[in-house]
This record gives sequence, structure tokens and C-alpha cells, in this order.
Amino acid sequence: MRFLRLPLISLAREGAALELGTAKNLFKYQSGRVIALGRVMLAAMFLVAIWLDKSQPSDAVPQTYAFLFLYLCFALAVAAATWSNWWRDARLAVPAHLVDMAMFAVIVFSTNGYTSPFFLVFILPLLSAAIRWGWRETAITALALVVLFFTGGLLVWGSIGFELQRFIVRTAHLVILSSILIWFGIHQRFTSLFVRLDDFDSLIGQGDPGALALRVAMEAAGARSGTLLTRSEGEEHFSGLRIDGESVRTIDRAEPLVSDRGFGKSLLFDLGKNRALTKTARSWVRFGKALAILDSSEANRLGLRSGLIADLRCGTAEGWLILEDIPELSADYIDLGREVGRAAGSLLDRAALVSAIEESVAAQTRLSLARDVHDSIVQFLAGASFRVEAIARAARSGSQVDADLNELKRLLVEEQTEIRSFVSALRRDRAIELAEVVEDLRALAVRLSQQWSIDCKVSTAAKEAAIPIRVHLDVQQLLREAVANAVRHGGADQVAVELAVDGDTLKLDVVDNGRGFGQANGGAPVEPWSLKERVDRAHGSLLLVSEPGRTDVSISLPLAAAGA
Repeated sequence: MRFLRLPLISLAREGAALELGTAKNLFKYQSGRVIALGRVMLAAMFLVAIWLDKSQPSDAVPQTYAFLFLYLCFALAVAAATWSNWWRDARLAVPAHLVDMAMFAVIVFSTNGYTSPFFLVFILPLLSAAIRWGWRETAITALALVVLFFTGGLLVWGSIGFELQRFIVRTAHLVILSSILIWFGIHQRFTSLFVRLDDFDSLIGQGDPGALALRVAMEAAGARSGTLLTRSEGEEHFSGLRIDGESVRTIDRAEPLVSDRGFGKSLLFDLGKNRALTKTARSWVRFGKALAILDSSEANRLGLRSGLIADLRCGTAEGWLILEDIPELSADYIDLGREVGRAAGSLLDRAALVSAIEESVAAQTRLSLARDVHDSIVQFLAGASFRVEAIARAARSGSQVDADLNELKRLLVEEQTEIRSFVSALRRDRAIELAEVVEDLRALAVRLSQQWSIDCKVSTAAKEAAIPIRVHLDVQQLLREAVANAVRHGGADQVAVELAVDGDTLKLDVVDNGRGFGQANGGAPVEPWSLKERVDRAHGSLLLVSEPGRTDVSISLPLAAAGA
């Protein structure tokens, strides 16, 4: 392992918004605390209310007060035991839930006045089941409470204080309220984490994507330290980094940390107390021993003590996200772990995609520049070499070559100007008029005629059209290459060029009087690879008709795709 120090990534400064609240909030991801505090407040409020209302309780006064006092003591004990202990909170969840249901069954028939906590005592177990588990457990709880209430009503049927109308109305209320809560439970959506990955696009590519993914996960959970371990497909060992405050430590080689991957994709662990906790797909709590689930030697080497471990999977790698030093850690963070694991994997995938796109664009740019250099400078030099050989033959025969040398010099100056215009065109990002394109092609045809000692002419019947700068450059280079092929391979001395616009397509027809191209095994003429490659890159099409004494190259280039 080697140690580094990196500056903290300021997500707020870069405009990347995490709508997560703050870890300093007392009840962030603390449903157990909310339930425990609600239980205490309900018991205390009810005890004070019936003490102030002299008409209550209506039946079994000593027993009711005793039961309420014991329930208040129970609520206080559970709150104190589970307030900062996620393990006890998970262990006592079911027993406390059963006590809450028993509280409803006993108390609801001992009070009938306005101080009766009928709905509150009924709602507390329902909400507790909905928050802790799911709609199935909520439905079971609601059914049990309705059955208890109905059974209790049947037991006191006919007594002096029994009111049939109130009993029927309350039963209907219970059924309706239960149905609503169950419906919300079925259609609930986890909103514990909401990350807009688009907000991090400005940060992707500016540093290590693993560090960005880990920072985002730490921000979401409020963790002060974290570790990210990943490996590519087929690799045996993991690598990654650990962030502790502003210090970053890279991990070059790590053994698999989780030995029992079937325990859960997101889990809480405490190595000191040998505890591990996860949730099943149905939100049931599952307990385990941390030393049996984690590799203790590897955990000690990494410096892990307690915290949250989340499975991380993406298209390019797999691994684990370990978040530690989380204030007020609770079982709710298990659901959050699944969310941050998916978010971190998505960020890594996004970074890999951006990197692949950048590499692809760079490769395409290099290839395009190579084609442009080949089709402009290389072809000009070939034509200049052709002229130099002619001048040399004339000089050996005793002819005057001063005029030819001056003409070659002028062509070199014009080519230099053309190269500068080419570079300037690359810097522009606008469409140009068809008339300007035709003018440039005609000027190029004159220079090509002089370079190759041929007759090259450009004509067009088109009037108006907007030509993207990329198509403009492509047409110039295609004309250079077509003329060079006609002279060098076909021995042509006349080239006719026709330019036309048909809707969103620019058509370029190049006809020469050379001996044509050779034929492939199938009898079709061999297509020039340099022309074919450029046309394919521009998403166009090429048609070649070749015979002795005439070669017709017809090229179609889309205008809309080039401007997109």
C-alpha cells in the first residue's frame, strides 16, 4: 500500500447536488428511534390524560393504571437500550411490536371518553410494521389488531357500558385505515437516496473516478471514512483506495473481504462484538457473526472496525463499498447501502463510458487528420514530384525551364495558402453557402490541372444550399484523391466534376478519360480504398463504374448527419 494526500472534492462548489439532508439530523435514517420515541410519548400522554380526566378509566381502574405505568417503563427501557445500538434495535423489534399490539387489546376497552387513544394505539403498530418491514407484515398486523378488537367486543357484548354503534363505527374505521396503509405499503418507493448522476458529469474525467464514487457514497451516508475495493472480470485480487478525512490511501492488492457473499448485498458489521446484520428481500432482519462473514485478517489489514458494507457491481468491475464512522448508525442504513452501491457503480460505468468516448474521438481525430494530410499535402507533393520530373527531363534536353520553375514555385505558395485556409476552416463551426464551396472547388481544380498537367473542370446546376464545414473539407479532399487516382493509376488527362444537391444529400460526380480501374475476382472494379474510407466515415455512399477510356466515380454525402 502507498499513501497519498488529495484535496477534498467540494461537491457543492462544483454544483453537484445531493438531495439527502444532513447527517447531523438526529433522526436521519433512524426509524427505530422514531418508533421508540413515539411509544414513549404515547404512553406518557395517555397516562397523563386519564389522570386529568376523572371519568377515566371507566373499567378496572387499578389494573389500567398499573398496566399503563408498566408500558411507560417498558417504552423508556426500549428507547434507552436501542437509542444508539443498531443490534439491540433489530433484536427487540419483534418483541416490542407484540407488546404494542397487546397494549391496544387491553387499553382500548378500558376507556371510552375523548381521552381514549383508540386510533393512536392502533396506528403505532401499523406504522412500525410498515417502516420496519413491508406491506405483508403491515397487513398481518392490521388483521391481528382487527381480530383482537372484534374478539374483545364480543367478550363485552351485552355489558352495561358496551355501545354497539361505537363498536361498529370503530371496526369500520380500523378496516378502512388498515386498507389505506397497506395500499401505501404496496406502492411505496424507497426515497432514502436521490442522486442526479448528470450533476457529476463536470467532475468525471478530472480525477480518479473511484475517488469520486467513494466521496459521493460518503456524502450520502455521512461517513467520515470509507474504502472502495474493485476488481475487473477474471482478476483474483482487489484494488482501490481508502479515504479518511482528507487523507487518501491507495490499495494495490487486497484479498476478497467478504467470504460469505450469500449473507447479503448490504450489511452492518461490528468486528469487535462479532456482529453482522442484513435484510432479506422481504425486509426481514437477518443476524450473523461478522467473523464468519468477513475475512478477519483482511479486515484488520485494511483497518476496518465497524460500519456499512455494500455490494458494488457495474459493467466494468465488481467489488465492495465500505463506509465507517457513520454517526448514529442504524438498520435503516442497510437499505441506503444498496442505493449507494448502485449509485457508485453507475458513476464508475459513466466514467468508463466517458473515457471510452474520449479515446474514440481522439482516434477518429487522428485518423481524420491523417486522411486530410494524405489527401492534401501528400497528393500535392506527388503532383509536385511529377512536375519536377518533367522539368528535369526538359532541362536535360536543353529546353528553358525558368518558366516551369516559376510556375512550380507559385503552386507551392498557393498550396501553403491552401493549408492555412484548411487549418482556419477546422477552427470554424458554421455552415457555408454552396456558391463558396463551388468557388473553392474551381480554384482547386485549376491548381490540380497545373500540378498534374491535365484539364480539370468543375460545374454545377445547383443554386443555393448550406454546406457543413466538414462536408466542404471532405469534398475538397475527395476531389484531390480522385484526380490523383485518375492521373497516376488511369493515365487520364481530362477530369470533369459535377456538383449537385438533392434534398439533404450532396452529390459529387467525377468522370475521367483514363484506362479505368482493375477488376476484382467477381468482375467488379476495385474501389479505391482512400476514397471509400473517407466516404464511409462521412456516412455516405460511393458508386464506381469503370471501363477502358472512362471512369465514373459517383459520391453521395449526407448534409444533415454532418451538421448534427
